[in-house]
Amino acid sequence: MLRLEKMTATHFDDYMSRSIKEYALEKVQAGSWTQEDSLGNAKLTYDRLLPDGLNTPDNFLFSIINDDNVIGYIWLGADSENKNIAFIFDFEIYDTYQNNGFGSQAIALASTKAKALGFTSIGLHVFGTNSRAIHVYEKTGFEITDIKMQKKTIKKEQRYSQLYLCSFFMHI
Repeated sequence: MLRLEKMTATHFDDYMSRSIKEYALEKVQAGSWTQEDSLGNAKLTYDRLLPDGLNTPDNFLFSIINDDNVIGYIWLGADSENKNIAFIFDFEIYDTYQNNGFGSQAIALASTKAKALGFTSIGLHVFGTNSRAIHVYEKTGFEITDIKMQKKTIKKEQRYSQLYLCSFFMHI
C-alpha cells in the first residue's frame, strides 16, 4: 500500500545531491540556463528555498513508500504568493516504479496531506516538454493556470531551445 512518510535525513541528503543535478539539467534542456552556470544556479535555488534543510518552515518533504521501499519523493511547501496554496516544488517516482499508477496515487496522497495542513489548493510547475507529467497532472484534476512561452531568435544549435512552462493548480 502506498504511503507518504516524512523524509529522513539520509534520504534528504540523497535527494539533495540528486535533485540539484537533475534540476540543473532540466533548466539547461529548457534553454533557461547555460551549462556552465547550471549547477551553481541550481544549488543557489535549493539553498534559497530550503535554507534550514528538512527543518525549513512551511516545507514538507516526504518519501513515497510502497511495500517498505522508497519509490520516490514529493516536496510540498506554502506558495510564496499565496500561503493558502500548497505548492509541489518537486516530485518524482523513480524510473523502476513508473507506469504502475504510483504517480497518480502519490498526488492523491499529497492532496490529502495538503488539505490536512490547512491548504485550500495545491499547485505545481511542469516543463512544457514533459508530456508524461502533464498527462498525470491533468488526469488527477490539475488545470492550467499560467503558460509561459519563448520563441527562438537564433538557431537551436547556436545556443537556445524553445521553452514552454506551465503551472497547474487543483482545488482540494
